[in-house]
Amino acid sequence: MRVFKGVIVWLLCFSIPSFAYDFKACEKKAALSMERVGSTYGIAIDSLGAKAVLFVYSPKQKPRGYKVLKHDPFVGMYLLESKGALEPVNIKTIPQEILEEEIASVNPNDSVSGKIAARMQSPIDFATLNTPTFQNSLISTICDHIYGIGIGGNAFIEKVYLDRFVNSDSIYYGDIGVRVVENANGVEVSVVDPFFKKNPFKYGDVITSINGEMIPNLASFRRVVFDLQQDAIVPVQIKRNGMRMEVQVEVDKLRGGMLLPDDFFSRVHIGVNDDFVITYVGKEARDGFERLEVGDRVLRVNQHDTPRGNDAIIRLLGEYPDKKQRWLISRDDFQFFIDVNDKGVEESQNSLTQGLLSEDNRFSF
Repeated sequence: MRVFKGVIVWLLCFSIPSFAYDFKACEKKAALSMERVGSTYGIAIDSLGAKAVLFVYSPKQKPRGYKVLKHDPFVGMYLLESKGALEPVNIKTIPQEILEEEIASVNPNDSVSGKIAARMQSPIDFATLNTPTFQNSLISTICDHIYGIGIGGNAFIEKVYLDRFVNSDSIYYGDIGVRVVENANGVEVSVVDPFFKKNPFKYGDVITSINGEMIPNLASFRRVVFDLQQDAIVPVQIKRNGMRMEVQVEVDKLRGGMLLPDDFFSRVHIGVNDDFVITYVGKEARDGFERLEVGDRVLRVNQHDTPRGNDAIIRLLGEYPDKKQRWLISRDDFQFFIDVNDKGVEESQNSLTQGLLSEDNRFSF
């Protein structure tokens, strides 16, 4: 009898179906708001007369054959003009109760469902599902409420960050003159921008708060810094060599990073290669940089031999943030010194002469 009851229980367990939501209806409705763009989709997020504004996440290449209305090169987001008429979607803010509901990544041909695993923490620390997401898909519940746009992997972008891109007058992210890593010490300064105005940081500084907000991890650093207003002066709490202190930083706009190369030299309107050879001198160059010429090779900085490779060069220059630097230049087999990043010197040929006569009067042909 016990064996018979056990068999019944076993049969009942395997005869009860495992229910999962059917998102086929969402796929059909998604087709009304999505348009094929190359190998992915564009999602109508606003009307544009007889056409629509399409959102496309495309970090590796520019969508072809479309009029670009806006582009964020840091993250890889585009707004395009659609080819035909579409129904714009209404993306909602994620309420707490949705975190426990089944939710899917949906496009006109397919869907895959799961649950929200993590919320979005910064413009590049995306929200995630516990299942893969299709690139440029709708993150939707069965009742057709849409809570984000899937971007591939298992990631998606939430409404607040989509709105930040769509509604902004220009593409802007704040910068405080450092790049950081997260390690056992906390959020630690790993790169110092040598040309950032009044840069107060040093390598190894641990950033604990910015503008009154605690910085426990890398995502919080990005969230806070990217939203700081340009020219605002903000307090930053740091630990330096075990001592706590506060520094003041004047915020500037981010000029590189994320998907873009971190070209710190663009601040002073010059370009260099990995051998520290000058490749470009812009008309806006000043503070000694205007005296450089394309082809000049920098041999020494403040009596330190220059390394090879952009990262190593920036590391060396970052030891003298926003300070005058003396560069030993080789030009046509002639070596001389030029003071650069020198905001107190008069822009005259006198500074070049001073460079020729300094550093033990050493020069060669």
